Amino acid sequence: MDTSDGLQQQFGERVRDLRKKKGLSQEAFSFECSLDRTYVSQVEQGRRNISLRNIKAMADALGISVAELFSAGTVPLGNMAAWEPSYRMNDDFSINRGFEVNADDVRLSAINVAKQLRLLPFSLYQSIDLKTLSSIVGAIFAGCLASEVGAIVNPIEKGHPDIIPSSGRSATEAQLRNYPEGLEIKVTVGNVAKGSNLQPGTPRIAALTAITWQAHHREVESLLGLSIDFAGATHDGKRYPMITGAFFTDELAVDDWGEISGTTGRNTKVTGMRSSGKAKMGNGWVLLIEDDTYITKYSELLNFAID
Repeated sequence: MDTSDGLQQQFGERVRDLRKKKGLSQEAFSFECSLDRTYVSQVEQGRRNISLRNIKAMADALGISVAELFSAGTVPLGNMAAWEPSYRMNDDFSINRGFEVNADDVRLSAINVAKQLRLLPFSLYQSIDLKTLSSIVGAIFAGCLASEVGAIVNPIEKGHPDIIPSSGRSATEAQLRNYPEGLEIKVTVGNVAKGSNLQPGTPRIAALTAITWQAHHREVESLLGLSIDFAGATHDGKRYPMITGAFFTDELAVDDWGEISGTTGRNTKVTGMRSSGKAKMGNGWVLLIEDDTYITKYSELLNFAID
């Protein structure tokens, strides 16, 4: 799985094998996924670069997790490696976004994410870029946290926020694009010094120069921001990715975001969080990996202190 084409081919074969084991025709499977049959056929042939939302739809139709869909093995979730991350929590953290979320909910979800990421073949992390990795982590975390707190993942691809109350199941597509309650989640790997040339599986913390969350507009006021690094379980001397920090604020203002860039050509519109917003995120720390190196670096970069 050294190339994206090879990854698509193996993923397609995996989907086809699981579909057949479940006794589903391609037509029936397409119906369960709410996807076009031609699209599903192209996925199974390795000819489609499938989106995360459609990967989730296929996993749901097969009755398995996203991690199990990628895993070529037969190890059930109950037999995952005993290793799990240890976190320091802010026990005072508790919010209501149409559903209650506390620090332990975030901790349990982060641990679940680490375990699911550990199930995926390590070659996946050598085949994808860091933006895609962040998207995968965000998608898995959103599903884990929604399950933990009795909420749901926003059903539409461009829906906002990412997790909404279960009552949103009956909402229209227009309502889901900007639902009045819920929790927006964004993930970052952080910025490293130019020329660091870090390879997948190598912790980035020593070279980290900034932690910057990005958005597609400057009106994001409430955010649960996650930071990730290759700090998880070891595989042949390399580390799996995991969530290393979680931060929340509902006090972001337009001026906490930079100017919009990437508005021409095929680039996506994006804005990066400014230092004022980062300070608000730091003051709202929820979870930190139990490692002094990370705690010290995150405290410096996000300008907060832990008693």
